[in-house]
Amino acid sequence: MTILLVAATQICSAQRPKTGIWVTASAPVHLAKQWQWHNETGYRTLGSSVSPLQYYYRTAVRWNCNEKWNTAAGVAFFFTRTSFVKSNDEFGKEFRIWEELIHQLQLNEKLKALIRFRTEQRFFAETNAKSHYKAYRFRIRPQLTQKISGKWDLQLADEYMQQQKQGALSFDQNRMMLSAIFHINISMQLQGGYMWLKWPEASQQILTVSFQKNISFHGG
Repeated sequence: MTILLVAATQICSAQRPKTGIWVTASAPVHLAKQWQWHNETGYRTLGSSVSPLQYYYRTAVRWNCNEKWNTAAGVAFFFTRTSFVKSNDEFGKEFRIWEELIHQLQLNEKLKALIRFRTEQRFFAETNAKSHYKAYRFRIRPQLTQKISGKWDLQLADEYMQQQKQGALSFDQNRMMLSAIFHINISMQLQGGYMWLKWPEASQQILTVSFQKNISFHGG
């Protein structure tokens, strides 16, 4: 009986946690009226603990075609724990090349719509759990942002992802997000929200927190 209980505990601890916390910080650098250097870093926890499940850095060059359209291309570096067991201290390395196209539309004085299409070429290094491999992911994210007051916005978004791996295209995940945005000043904002994250085999409830600081090197 003891052996069975120990085995059951190990299996449960190896399953994907039902909760998590995602913390993000970004500092977009506006180099010119149409050009931006994208900077973003994130820390994702193992369940409701402070132990890391994943951390990453993403960077890119963004071109603002006009007020409605912008596009970006860049790279990212991800480090992800190879299992959901806390005692496991091995992190797998992932390198990404990514591209995105964003269309924004002002629906009325206070409501703005956005749709983002992103593609990712993902390269995973070998770990003790898996051989090295690559995958291609396709993501689409419609989003609505409602201005509540001069300082507060409310945002609703959904992001759907399909991934191609070993020649097969399949559902990867879906993220439904509701968040509140507080504009600290003209260049800084703090965002907090809730995400329901659906995987093929499970789902998670995620608390999201993000901070953004805009840096400008031009007066336009």
